[in-house]
Amino acid sequence: MNVSREARVCVFGDLLYDCFVWADRLPRVGETVTGFRNGFFAGGKGGNQAVAAARLGARTTMLGKIGQDSHGEFLRGSLRESHIEDAGVLSDSEHPTGTCCVHVDRKGDNAIIVVPLANESISADDTDRMIPFIRDADVFLCQLQTNLDAVERCLRAARDAGVMTVLNPAPAKPGAEQLFHLADYITPNETEAESFSRCPQGTLGLDDWCGQSAAVLLRQGARRVVITLGKQGSYYSDGAEALRMPPFPVDAVDSTAAGDAFNAAFAIQMALGAGIGEAMRYANAAGAVAASRHGSRPSLPTREDVLALMARAEQPRSTGGTR
Repeated sequence: MNVSREARVCVFGDLLYDCFVWADRLPRVGETVTGFRNGFFAGGKGGNQAVAAARLGARTTMLGKIGQDSHGEFLRGSLRESHIEDAGVLSDSEHPTGTCCVHVDRKGDNAIIVVPLANESISADDTDRMIPFIRDADVFLCQLQTNLDAVERCLRAARDAGVMTVLNPAPAKPGAEQLFHLADYITPNETEAESFSRCPQGTLGLDDWCGQSAAVLLRQGARRVVITLGKQGSYYSDGAEALRMPPFPVDAVDSTAAGDAFNAAFAIQMALGAGIGEAMRYANAAGAVAASRHGSRPSLPTREDVLALMARAEQPRSTGGTR
């Protein structure tokens, strides 16, 4: 594990004011279910990944957009509490801060509705103001919960500056595959990999499905593909090498931010020069810790949390090899 220096991580993405509700099960269409707990948190995949990176020991900068309202002030305050540089978080006088409602059941499964609002209003002038922060990073991490033009401009700026790029293509959006060639790594989950590759799950064994899906993503322009598999670990392919890293078993209670923890941990380790297997194992552990806790931001682990889980667990062995 490379922890000899502090990684510089720049995260571009959405910032959301989250309303969480927990119930025994998720409601069906038209049904009202009585829950047993609620909570209001700072969220958004971009914001979550930035906080995860900071907790994991990186020097972290957040880029994004919020409204000039109380929810936006709450989100900015949350970033500062996590010691995240927020000068690249812009305020919008015309669009309110984005919001999100998350329903979680006893098993930790969730259903989410996102209203992006200010996150979708990022302009070319806005991204021009963000580029100096991107150039100063070791790794640039982004998602798809903002407008795609802004994602593309930021990815191009990172590549032009020689900054490592990680694209978490979430949520899957039509046309986003045109951005794959701008990223050193793309990190879809199973649903996103299925959406972009059009390879249905369940028709093949897991490794075969991952290999087939990754092959399509590589043909679409991706350089290297890491598919997060939740309780089944993660999978890597670059067309020449394939690797599946087993998970760390935990009692999952809320998977909401597990992918965000994975992406931040993976980006940090790759920026620090870790091998792909080492980075995936560390990222699997980070995602597992997050899944074992309630909430999005409250669930995100510190580096000490991740190392403790890795120390407790039996050494998982990867599968696969040169293909």
